Amino acid sequence: MKKKLLSLIFILTAHLFSFSQEKTTLLKGIIYTTSSRPIENTHIVNLTTKVGTISDKNGVFNIPVKNGDWIQISNIQFQTKKIKLKKGTLQEGILSVYLIPVTNLLEEAVLTKKLKGDLASDMLKNRKDTIREKMNSILAYIKSIPHEEIMKMKIGANERHLKKPRNAQLSTDPVAKFAGLPPKTIGIPDYYLLAKRALKKKLNFKESFPNKLLQLFGPQFFYVKLKIPKDRYFHFLQYCTPLGIEQMYKDQKYMKLLTLFLKEGPLYLKGIKDHKN
Repeated sequence: MKKKLLSLIFILTAHLFSFSQEKTTLLKGIIYTTSSRPIENTHIVNLTTKVGTISDKNGVFNIPVKNGDWIQISNIQFQTKKIKLKKGTLQEGILSVYLIPVTNLLEEAVLTKKLKGDLASDMLKNRKDTIREKMNSILAYIKSIPHEEIMKMKIGANERHLKKPRNAQLSTDPVAKFAGLPPKTIGIPDYYLLAKRALKKKLNFKESFPNKLLQLFGPQFFYVKLKIPKDRYFHFLQYCTPLGIEQMYKDQKYMKLLTLFLKEGPLYLKGIKDHKN
């Protein structure tokens, strides 16, 4: 009888301990844009308990949660975000969430000023001295492109003139298309044309990349939030380029890109300030 009583007490104690570990608290959060403006009418759902709420005009919301819960923040104008709540967040009692807009994402952007996206090229005064360096860089890039990727590239509308008009005889005489060609040259692709297309594709991305970032995060994010001077914007991107920002953009890792800019912005400003002193 004593053994059964002790077992019952042990089970009740374990249950009460487990319940105390999963204590529910009321979490306060604020939702912002990347330019630190509050977002209202945003849906917040605790995916664990299925309890939801909506942010007010100041972007503020309150929702009951416990350690380990997942919450989802969604708004039709912004990218949906999921967050796993940890003990440290619950102890702080407030959660700040930044959402990236989706309406500002554009496939292509047109620049009125011819920029390469490369500070060294845009600010260079004496271009004659760097012709050999540029050519070596271009050749190295062309050699690094996989053959399979080059073969998949489509011929642009402004490259049609590089193709010879099709001979009507080729459609009627299957042997004529190989006439006059040595056997080893049949089926060999035009590497000059392929390399030209690959280089043009890279330069087009370089030109549009700075403007694509402004379209994605908004000018206020760089000029107000990060306090980057407008005349230093391209220099700041050049500063961040070795950290892989172009590849992050291509891979659509926008949140990782946002975190990197928030981290590197103050370091960049400190660096140019120290340089002036």
